[in-house]
Amino acid sequence: MQEFNGKRIVGLIYRNIVLQKGAIITALLVAGGLIFIGSLLSMRGGDHLVEPNEFIVMFSILFLTLGLLFTFSIFKELHNNKVNHFYFLLPTSAYERIIASWLISNVIYIVVFTFFAFIVGQLAIVICSVFPSTNLHVLPVFSEAYWNLVKFYFFAQPAFLLGAVTFSKNRIGKTLLVALITVFCVFMYNLILCFSFTGGAFDVFTSDPFSTDAFSLAKEDLSGLGALLFSIVLGPMMLLAAYFKLTEKEVR
Repeated sequence: MQEFNGKRIVGLIYRNIVLQKGAIITALLVAGGLIFIGSLLSMRGGDHLVEPNEFIVMFSILFLTLGLLFTFSIFKELHNNKVNHFYFLLPTSAYERIIASWLISNVIYIVVFTFFAFIVGQLAIVICSVFPSTNLHVLPVFSEAYWNLVKFYFFAQPAFLLGAVTFSKNRIGKTLLVALITVFCVFMYNLILCFSFTGGAFDVFTSDPFSTDAFSLAKEDLSGLGALLFSIVLGPMMLLAAYFKLTEKEVR
């Protein structure tokens, strides 16, 4: 096994940026245009301000969509039979590839896209401030909803990274399908537990208050243990699984 080398990770990140340069620029231009137009429309509303809830809705859609597409584009080369042998001949280890892919599609992506969205939205505010009815103000990026979004993406994204490594065809669709099935199974598990705790019957169509409480509780985390398990399973465990899957493909 090769020794861990930070320079190789930096080189892999730079390589991914160069290979995806055209797609990255196009995606940022499209996202920037939508954020700019959305900010202008928010400014010309009744309060002439970009409210936190208005910005976060627009930001969340673009942030999650582009993050998902970017994650899967990183390992596009891996599943191309014509060029994947060049990918495996790179003088780097599997864990360095996983770390580099996670850093660029998670940590670096969060920082860069947030900064980019802030600059574009703030530019729209500055332009609109020339109108007498509009006051110059700072774009409300760092709201509570923003931090919840970033926290969710930070821990959930490695699961999509695993899907990008595992599936060779229809990767996004298969990964989303697995995610939906997992969420449904967790919900049903919580629902069964909540019915047991409340003493309600398993007739899901009944109007019995116990059944109603069970449905409500099934949508919520019952303890801090659930949040801890969520962060462990959808964080380090998914990265570890992606590492072993990549190692398996190298052997083949």
